[in-house]
Amino acid sequence: MRTKPNPSLTACGELHNMSVPPRTTFESIVTSVAGKILVFRLAPPRRPLGRSRLARPIFDCGLENIPPREDVEAAVRGLPAFLIGIRSDRPGQASVREIEDPACSIAILSRRVGEIYVRTRQPDYTAAHLFNQKPFAVEAWEGVP
Repeated sequence: MRTKPNPSLTACGELHNMSVPPRTTFESIVTSVAGKILVFRLAPPRRPLGRSRLARPIFDCGLENIPPREDVEAAVRGLPAFLIGIRSDRPGQASVREIEDPACSIAILSRRVGEIYVRTRQPDYTAAHLFNQKPFAVEAWEGVP
């Protein structure tokens, strides 16, 4: 009588508990290669926003210098499909340029999760999401002056 191999047994026949998380962890640090870094951020509003306003889309908060949703959606079309954030805290490492266009910054920050931007991700336009993020630094891509 043949038995099926048990995937939780090692080659020596020892039982391996697959429900225990691995003991080894790693941290990936991505740094600039080309030397040009773009930083996306939104300046916080002059007056603090209350809880109810933080939960609303940024377009409905009555803030100055916030472009209409249509401009933000148009800015997305000119962006790469993926961007990975990099560490830019070393002085002299690269030329750093802060992006002045709020439509482009909102387009990027609304589709960002951690240090990754994905163009096809459903955007989160809430004021809480956009204003509670640290700046997003990425390596410049082709076509950016």
